[in-house]
Amino acid sequence: MASSNKSQQFFHTSGATDSVWVHQDPVSNRPSFSKLGSDVETDVCIIGAGIAGISTAYELVNRGREVVLLEARQVLSGETGRTSGHLTNDLDDGYTEIAKKHGESGAMVAAESHAWARERVGEISKALGIECEYRKLPAYEISQYAAEDAKHDDELRELREEEAMQRKLGLEVTFDDKLTVRGWDGAIDQRGGLVVHNQATFHPTKYLNGVLKWLQKQPNFRCYGQTRVISVEEKGIEILGIGNKSVNVQTTDQHTVKCNNAVETTCVPLQKLSVIAEMEYMRTYCIAIRVPKGSVEDCLLYDQAEEYKYVRLTACDDKDDYLIVGGCDHKVGQEDTTTQSQQLEKWTRDRFTQAGRVDYRWSGQIFEPVDFMAFIGKNQGNDHIYIVTGDSGDGLTHGVLAGRLIADEIDGVENSWASVYSPKRLTSIAKSLPSMVAHDLQINTQYKRFLQSDISDIEDLGLGMGGVLNQVSHDT
Repeated sequence: MASSNKSQQFFHTSGATDSVWVHQDPVSNRPSFSKLGSDVETDVCIIGAGIAGISTAYELVNRGREVVLLEARQVLSGETGRTSGHLTNDLDDGYTEIAKKHGESGAMVAAESHAWARERVGEISKALGIECEYRKLPAYEISQYAAEDAKHDDELRELREEEAMQRKLGLEVTFDDKLTVRGWDGAIDQRGGLVVHNQATFHPTKYLNGVLKWLQKQPNFRCYGQTRVISVEEKGIEILGIGNKSVNVQTTDQHTVKCNNAVETTCVPLQKLSVIAEMEYMRTYCIAIRVPKGSVEDCLLYDQAEEYKYVRLTACDDKDDYLIVGGCDHKVGQEDTTTQSQQLEKWTRDRFTQAGRVDYRWSGQIFEPVDFMAFIGKNQGNDHIYIVTGDSGDGLTHGVLAGRLIADEIDGVENSWASVYSPKRLTSIAKSLPSMVAHDLQINTQYKRFLQSDISDIEDLGLGMGGVLNQVSHDT
């Protein structure tokens, strides 16, 4: 496998290089769906065939709903196929921070809902006979600093605070002053940390391919690929449940899906403001590096850096495993993107000296809500349009639990998680207003270059180059 792993599916993926998941599950293994060629009607139209869309389809089809699933490229061509495959309720943002925004009751909802999602993947893979490497394992949280650094002990104290909060919320968690990871044999000593038991991991595309193949056999399910949506609009009048509204989902080919409810599982919903202004947009990076089979402990591993590292294993071949190492996150459009995978490789080799060749390098997009919780439910100002966005680095479990939340809301079933995830929530967003305003101002400054010029004339450009020529004329 060439280390460049340049994607052979350039217009069928959200990145320029393939992720490690194609190693055992190539794109050719995925179910193929034809393009929508006419207007259709259905009960629920889901837009976006990643883990949120497929999970929502699965839950709704099982409840007897008629579902049409639309994908702009081919199924699993977006961010789901570019994750690192962690299934955990040991959440990125930490429960100490989540409780500051949502209270302990909101933090409890986060813990319970992500635990449900983790277990739900295991239940479904077993029920459908999907071999997807699903397994239970511990998650380790360690300091980003070496033991001799004074900041190391400071971070361990913070991890003890997180342990107390997680224990209060019912997680199986312990603290180990001597915690080490088998296979970490480099000179850098970061021992000690949090052990969160009963977490999980899997192969995301193997799992979702299996779910899709089951859905294909169901009479109340249809899926269309290469079908890009340009608008989702409610039609009709409905006041306090009286009246009749429907939703028109229009594609770029001018076909319409008329439905009772539409669900946008598109990472970013098709709208201009509101929840879009309530998120930060991050790029994250991953490498898959060979290690001798069995030489590194099978666990989930996280450090406490702002651009934190996250680590897990997946199968490679008879001789090697792949150590998947991710991190070096940064705000989109605000960093040089050429060095992150090299930084990850150096970090890995400094700690795991048996690490061999890097076979895969890729990146993905993360959507960070200002109050740490995803937006799942009825979109602001709508009665029959639902959204799923704001994965906050835990997109796999967020996508799975979204299936239950959306299905319950469409069915009129009360769900105790709903208010914490509601796109219409106000209290936790208000607490985050200063950081949200600062973030939005920072984004807007990035557009300054589009009001200026990088070049004075198109002739300044060489082959394959681009620039901004902002020539404003004033008629007098």
